[in-house]
Amino acid sequence: MAAVLAPCTALAGGYDTGERNWEFLFQEKTVSFEAGARYIIPRRTLNNIIGVFGPSVATDEADEFYVTRISATARLGDIATCMASYREPWGGYANYGLTWTYAASAVEQNFSSRDYGITCGARIPLSKGQLHFIGGISYQTIRYELTRFAGPAGLVRTDVSDSGIGWRAGIAFEIPEYALRTSIIYNSSIDYSMTGTLSGAALFVPIFGNMTMPQSVELRARSGVAPGWLMFGSIKWTDWSVTDNMPLCAVGTPACSLPVAVSALTLLWKDTWTVTVGAAHKVNDKVSIAGSLTWDQGATQGFTSQTDTWFANTTVVVSPNDNFELKLGGGVGLMTGGNLSTMMLPGGIPNPVGYTASFGDDLLYSFSANATLRF
Repeated sequence: MAAVLAPCTALAGGYDTGERNWEFLFQEKTVSFEAGARYIIPRRTLNNIIGVFGPSVATDEADEFYVTRISATARLGDIATCMASYREPWGGYANYGLTWTYAASAVEQNFSSRDYGITCGARIPLSKGQLHFIGGISYQTIRYELTRFAGPAGLVRTDVSDSGIGWRAGIAFEIPEYALRTSIIYNSSIDYSMTGTLSGAALFVPIFGNMTMPQSVELRARSGVAPGWLMFGSIKWTDWSVTDNMPLCAVGTPACSLPVAVSALTLLWKDTWTVTVGAAHKVNDKVSIAGSLTWDQGATQGFTSQTDTWFANTTVVVSPNDNFELKLGGGVGLMTGGNLSTMMLPGGIPNPVGYTASFGDDLLYSFSANATLRF
């Protein structure tokens, strides 16, 4: 029944997709494979928009997107297990359109990532359980795309990317007899030297900038509480305050900063906590079901709309035999309302395309499917 433990976070804090966990490492079979995808549909509408260019019609900010995952594990004797994984840990998509007054600020924004990792765990048998030492490394890429409307010049596109190396380390303890497991895993931050172009009609400028994706620490726990019943939970801290501002400057600029930037990604986020609690029940030998509730602390400090989110998720697991498993999940979340202002950039610099806006409590939806083969 442990397989139903799939708490689903959606845009935790900032760009976190929730696809940065390594639970699949704890497989008991000699070889295991999984593949899955999750479709995220956030609904965020900006209202009462006014700023440098005057008032604007309301606009839908967030846009739907999907994330995928692939894992393969192999047990190496009685001591170790290793997992190769593909994840998309960071993602955020916004499509404001051309009808709002502040299209010079953004028409569309896309932030995407890919993480190719190897994670291994070594087991030490204890009198009543096992102690696991966990370590891993990832090659990770990120990409930021921004489309703006520049009046007579038409659409201007920013496109920058880079790759980096990250690592993780942790420890876990489990007693299989009671379906008990606790783990704590640290994921390192990754620094990126972003390069790319600013392009448009009769415009092509090589640009550069720097960005850091945050470190995090996550504690997970689960335990059987009654025949056929399991409780689980997790708490995660993410260092989003390092992802505050990315000025992008023309190649050759001696020192890149906002006053000389030709484009930028400004977030001004704070560190966040994410908490999940849930329960799982084995209906019969072939079907299990789990439900979870997640609170994602908003990363915004007033510059963006990433406020607190409450997310309820249900997962149904169908296991016709020990070698195959199918998970189908769905959930609904509430993104809390608030206000934002982009009128002032870091360092007290007035934003030439700045605006203020308000937004109410908005909904987001998520649907997922995951298949596992074990041998």
